[in-house]
Order: sequence, then structure tokens, then C-alpha cells
Amino acid sequence: HHYEKCTLGRNMRLREWLIAQIDSGKYAGLSWENRERTTFKIPWKHAAKQDYRQSEDAALFKAWAVYKGKFREGRDKADPSAWKTRLRCALNKSTDFQEVPERSQLDISEPYKVYHIVEDTERPTGWLSMPATVLLLTRALVQSLSLCSPIWARSQVSRPLQG
Repeated sequence: HHYEKCTLGRNMRLREWLIAQIDSGKYAGLSWENRERTTFKIPWKHAAKQDYRQSEDAALFKAWAVYKGKFREGRDKADPSAWKTRLRCALNKSTDFQEVPERSQLDISEPYKVYHIVEDTERPTGWLSMPATVLLLTRALVQSLSLCSPIWARSQVSRPLQG
């Protein structure tokens, strides 16, 4: 199946990849918050904590870096804070996820963040839902078109007024 190839390769988007990780049960603390599987907890322990263990606490962040080809075991220097930053930025940039800060617990012994998976039906429609780059490109195109004089204006020859 074409779909199977996509899931095995690097073609999965963050949404599909993260759902697969939650479902796998491989990562301690990474779990669904509700039965509908629309909200999940992601472990978010700070590296400065005394009980921080890179092999466990950075495992998910490392897995994302490996998946994206940004870290190669045995070749690249381990950089857990960069891995974490990369996943955090990907989550923040994605329109598939919405952080739920009021549900997150960052000041406990096993801190975590809570994210909601945004369904297509929850997304706004129209201009507001378009990515900023699309809006900027559209605006630039409209401006460049309005700077050009229409073809009909150029083809008209000015005639002296007859009186």
C-alpha cells in the first residue's frame, strides 16, 4: 500500500507521527488525556532538574530529531535542548495542535504540557485561516498587478480633441 510506505518513510506529518508515538506507549508520560483522543499530555521535564535522565526525559524529542534526519546516532553530538526546541517549535508552528496552558503542569516532579489536536471542523474558514505567507504572496501579487497599466490603456492612441 502507498499509505504504508508513507508511514514507514519520512513523509508523516507531525500530527500522524505524534499520534503514532502516543499510541505506541513507548514514552513514559506521553498519553491521551481523554477517551476521544483529542487531548494529550507530553512530558516536559527541564534538563536542570536533579532527577533528569536524558535517555528517558529526552527520548521523544530525540525520536523526532532522528525522524526528521536532524540527528544521526553515532555521528552527531547529542543535543537534548535543541531536540526539545525543535519539537516545541514544530508544535507551535503547526495548525494541528493547540497548547492548553491552563491544563499543563510545569512545576511538579513529573512536569508535562497538554495539547489539543485541532480537527478540520474546528478550523476557521476563509482569509483568516490562510497561512500568513499565502496572504503576503496574494497581497504582493495584487499590488504588482495594480502597478501594471491594463493592456487596453496602452493600445489606445491619444487623439487631439476636435472642437
